[in-house]
Amino acid sequence: MKEANVYADDFWRSFAKEGDLMNFLRRRSQSSDWMRRPAKKLRLLPLEEEKVQQTFTQEAYTDAIIHDTMKHTQMMLKVEKGYYPVRDCAIHTILTRAGIKGEALKRLSPQNYAKIVNLCLQTAKGMALIRFADGKVSAVHGGDESDYRILDMEQIFKETIFYLQQNFPGTKYIPESGSYDHSCATAMWELSGKPELLDTYQNALKTYGVEREVYAPAIRLSTSDVGAKSVTLHQMLLCDSNSREINLGNPIRLAHGGKADINAFRRNLDLICIRYQEAVNNLTQLLTIPVRHPVNCMIGMMKTLKIPRKIGNQAVEMFVA
Repeated sequence: MKEANVYADDFWRSFAKEGDLMNFLRRRSQSSDWMRRPAKKLRLLPLEEEKVQQTFTQEAYTDAIIHDTMKHTQMMLKVEKGYYPVRDCAIHTILTRAGIKGEALKRLSPQNYAKIVNLCLQTAKGMALIRFADGKVSAVHGGDESDYRILDMEQIFKETIFYLQQNFPGTKYIPESGSYDHSCATAMWELSGKPELLDTYQNALKTYGVEREVYAPAIRLSTSDVGAKSVTLHQMLLCDSNSREINLGNPIRLAHGGKADINAFRRNLDLICIRYQEAVNNLTQLLTIPVRHPVNCMIGMMKTLKIPRKIGNQAVEMFVA
């Protein structure tokens, strides 16, 4: 079974079929839970401590889960009388609850790391919303009403599929576009029934002599339960016989906070056509700008976007080649 090691921090899976993705997300919902507790009562403990190891026989943790935790965070979270393995993707939210950050933390021993985090947790205010998934703690969000809003991943995908089927007849899931790891789930659909979404851009390409065929519009959905990203709808174009993608930018986002709920997401779905037209018009306007020094232009764009220099240099070398 492909998800036999779903407990692992580095678990990743792609999905050839939409149904496989939805069945997988349903099982993830069934194997996860949420709990609210006072943030200042939480404690981070090194997995190697004897008192922590004594809990292994009392809790339903397999040797595989403990071994995987030792490979990654080496930490357990004490919540009241229970001890729970901590997943990689939970560390950022735990540090946020503690109000601490910094590269120096990574250089500490597990014992000193936990000691410093716990000192800070003692001063934390409010509630913590803890996500348990597949045998580990995956996130420790702010648990007050205005902090983090749970937007069920399976329901978000269901709403998206239903909306696309109703408003873009003939919409098709793009095989292998769906994927899941413990920080994010994503998938992409090819949209049909709205040729006007492409006409403006395709005509502009012909006007400026750009030899690229725009195959179809597409939408990519991505979301996270661990604070890695908001619920995001990316407007895309599929080009060159569906072999390339263009991200049109300015995605439609719904943050997991404030008054976010499924109705707010439905309103975002209603923006897809409008945002597409805006994005295509913006992209079309770029064709009117002459670029006389493409390498310098590329370097300037990457600086503006704050792309790391090492990655930027590699991109420039590939472009020049």
